[in-house]
Amino acid sequence: MTLESHPHHRPTGAPDAAAVVSAAPAGGDVLIVEDDRDVSSLIEKLLTREGHRCVKVQSAYEAQVAVRAMPPGVVLLDLSLPDSQDLELLRKLLTIEPRHRVIIMTAYDNLDIVIGATQAGAFDFITKGPDLTERVRVTVRNAFAAIAQEVHVTHLATSLARRDRYSALISHSSAMEPVRAAIDRLSHSRVNVLISGQSGTGKEVVARTIHDSGPRAQGPFVAINCAGIPDTLLESELFGYERGAFTGAQNRKIGKFEAASGGTLFLDEIGEMSLPLQAKLLRVLQDGRFERLGGNTLVQTDSRIIAATNRELLGMVRGGTFREDLFYRLAVFTLTLPPLQERKGDIPLLVEHFVKQSAREESKAIKGVTPEVMRLFESHPWPGNVRQLQNIIARSALQCDTETIALRDLPASFVQELLPLAPTADASGHTPRHLETVPAPTAAALHDHDVSAQLRQGSLADRLNAALEFAFPSKDLLPTVEDLERAGIRLAMRRLEHNMQLTALRLNISRATLYRRMDQNETGTPRRPGNL
Repeated sequence: MTLESHPHHRPTGAPDAAAVVSAAPAGGDVLIVEDDRDVSSLIEKLLTREGHRCVKVQSAYEAQVAVRAMPPGVVLLDLSLPDSQDLELLRKLLTIEPRHRVIIMTAYDNLDIVIGATQAGAFDFITKGPDLTERVRVTVRNAFAAIAQEVHVTHLATSLARRDRYSALISHSSAMEPVRAAIDRLSHSRVNVLISGQSGTGKEVVARTIHDSGPRAQGPFVAINCAGIPDTLLESELFGYERGAFTGAQNRKIGKFEAASGGTLFLDEIGEMSLPLQAKLLRVLQDGRFERLGGNTLVQTDSRIIAATNRELLGMVRGGTFREDLFYRLAVFTLTLPPLQERKGDIPLLVEHFVKQSAREESKAIKGVTPEVMRLFESHPWPGNVRQLQNIIARSALQCDTETIALRDLPASFVQELLPLAPTADASGHTPRHLETVPAPTAAALHDHDVSAQLRQGSLADRLNAALEFAFPSKDLLPTVEDLERAGIRLAMRRLEHNMQLTALRLNISRATLYRRMDQNETGTPRRPGNL
């Protein structure tokens, strides 16, 4: 007996049996569900020569048992089985393993069966007839090619998902490689995680990345900062409260634990939590239940805990300020983030990212920073880590009116941090420490920028005070009133192009007074009687 593929009733989307998509992987598993022993033996010999591993069964029951034990492969399914009707077995097999490619075999050329098989998920349809070997060989090969293509697409999707997983971790530094490896390990886990690191290193970013790449990615990510929140407020934020629990509690409030059920609860700065509240947190972690403030009903929660701290919790445990049992509940998996100082190679990447972000938020065409600014950023120790860099770029973008952030756009407070208001060298010729890592032209430009920035800020009195502080740093260099008056008149004359009338008006004095003071101060400006 032979098999023939029916050319006119091919399921939508199935490949033409005469055109092989690509070579099938050798060794693919094929389940032959056929009660005719001659047909099944013929198919088995053919496909074994093609390099496939074949299993033959003769009933629907045997087919369901066999299909559970095989990896995604091809099923050649005869619809005329004694213990199965129509497409019933096809649907059951695809329910057990949807990745199988099921090829229907039947002795009847029936359009209704073709349509029904297609709708039920059949890969292809073969009518039993002549030309057995070629039709089975090509159809099975196309089925395995489709499986291989699906595996390839899945691999690409996984690779893209993995890359997207790290999209918030802007880094190519080897110092961050343990972090990426840890996230990979945690992507298939539900354990609690403790993230430690200096302030500003990106602990919440890493926590969100763990959440997004893990089994709870579809659930909520709820974050709360435990630092600086009074215990009574923090307790109500975590556990919620019932109406009337305290003065002002007009309605029931759902707490963070309840809101994060099915997802992740991120407890930032967990080291700041008081001991009494730590005890209440421990009880929730132990049995997953709690009571809202003012309530007596147990609320069940199923939230994964990711905690973060910039403190050394084990030292706090030894000092008695953090519970040891809570520490081990939280630190099932620990992860330490390196400071920006240890990943200097990431600074250009971070700068590029934050510049684009700030340009987008401010609707500006800023494309980058000048080489001087980049050298400055790369040499700075960044005590505030990535958060400080982001803040500096955001503030600089506000000041920038060109396509490139320059030294003049940097916040005065940041420049002041780098270059204290002091001479570039003291009496012994020693240079301030901040200048040692900055090229000389950059240092000079920074100092000039710092002066000009402070002179542009504040009220007129503030700017005058700043100008005098910069110009006369020593008590031995204090100017006289005549010096100040002479300088003011000269400045006004230059700005107003020696127009006496406008100068007198701007200085709020009469022209006669202006001439008299110019004579007294010997400004050197010739008198112009014709301008009176």
